[in-house]
Amino acid sequence: MVGTESRTLRPASLRTLLPQSRMVGGGDIQVTRLAPSPRGCLPGDLVVIDCSVDDPHLALAEALARGASGILCEQLQPCPLPQCIVPDALAATAMVADALAGQPTNDIFTVGVIGEAGKTTTALLVAATLRAAGIRTAYNTDLGSCDGIVQITPRQTADTPLLHSEWLSDSRDAGSATAVMELSDAMLSNHCLEPLHLDLLIVTGNPGRHADFGPHRLQQALDHLNPSGVVIVSSDAPQAVRMVDEAGAQKVTYGLRNDSDVTGKIFEQVPGETTLLVTAGDCTAVLETGLTGPAMASNQLAAIAVGLLSELDLPSALEALRAVKPIPGRMERVTGYDTASVVLDSANNSARLAATMRGLRRERQGGRLWCITTPSAHLSEDQLALLGRTAERFADHVIYTSGAAGKETFLQATHAMLDGVHNIAAPRLIADRKRAIEWAVTHAEPGDTILIAGGYQQNNPHEQRSTIDADRTCIEQARELDATSRETRPMTIPFPSVALN
Repeated sequence: MVGTESRTLRPASLRTLLPQSRMVGGGDIQVTRLAPSPRGCLPGDLVVIDCSVDDPHLALAEALARGASGILCEQLQPCPLPQCIVPDALAATAMVADALAGQPTNDIFTVGVIGEAGKTTTALLVAATLRAAGIRTAYNTDLGSCDGIVQITPRQTADTPLLHSEWLSDSRDAGSATAVMELSDAMLSNHCLEPLHLDLLIVTGNPGRHADFGPHRLQQALDHLNPSGVVIVSSDAPQAVRMVDEAGAQKVTYGLRNDSDVTGKIFEQVPGETTLLVTAGDCTAVLETGLTGPAMASNQLAAIAVGLLSELDLPSALEALRAVKPIPGRMERVTGYDTASVVLDSANNSARLAATMRGLRRERQGGRLWCITTPSAHLSEDQLALLGRTAERFADHVIYTSGAAGKETFLQATHAMLDGVHNIAAPRLIADRKRAIEWAVTHAEPGDTILIAGGYQQNNPHEQRSTIDADRTCIEQARELDATSRETRPMTIPFPSVALN
């Protein structure tokens, strides 16, 4: 939240908004602007002091120096300003930000997308399906956002209370009836859901791992589900189904393996295209899509379920998905003539990498599978070791390279990845991302498939798209270089026969 500029919004009463809070220095605080940290404070702002991030004494001194009108914090501070003491400053910040924005959460139908993988793709597919149903739809994802009219690629995702409330307010003012939001870990950690009552919750794939502390991410989202809300969940993920049932929520299921309300079966999968047989009720139709692989098929089934709830018939829902263009960095195929096919994907952990590579092995027609993988900065050493093991298991050739985190921690991260590898001499380490891509493209044969996995900055859509564009450019440039034989056989030197005495 640091660095977010204050905006002049609708005034709010903290006593009314946070009735369980404790007021010091007055009976109430009237808020007209909110500064999420002292560094962004303007004269007259209510300043949030998060003691888990900032030294409270230094933060307080800066707030006083910048002319703050009040303090929102979790403990009493020795200062003459009015203070609002709350149990959780981030949760209170979200409530205040929503109130200053005019409580857009009350005026718009909210759709949340949560899961370990596939959130961005599913959110974009759902938005496309809702628009096909004639509903003006806004969306907020790792790749960018839209208020229903204007699409932008910001330098920071709207995953803080102020930015998220601003996006919802802009979406409402643009006339959007529905807002689709990717529920990232950052959004949940920053309590962006605090003022929300989700009308529709979509669970992609498995519900994900438990956090080290606190409730499960899926449970957090279920706690913010509207009592009349609906959950769309994969029947292939029994843990997610069980959690939804325990919450007592209404559900619609989709799946590739188990019986579901919306069932899919991959009829044919070739490089660059999947033929999916979709059944809903007594209707069956065929979807030919360039979004390939089982994981993508599952995401599309979730979007089809949303379309059916929006009163689209099955053929119309499939037509809406068929019109969706390839999504940048999500199983995005970069083809060429007489050269190896390259796939860009944001898989940055072992589970996502395994799902992506299973799909590629299923569709390849001969040739070898290459994997250029990037260690993610947020993974622990054990998770990095599992990532290295997964790449070795599915790929014929593995290259480790750097990504958005840069080269500074490359050696340390790759050593952790090598801890999970059986043949530690097999992976090739090339720190420079461009050189790694060039080496793979020039050494691969025309029938091979090269996967470039991970290395994209998730919390900066602009930077993420820039890196994807740079990878595409590097691939095209590498294809102009002379190809190098992948294997060179040693020369056999004949020796003259020697007569033995």
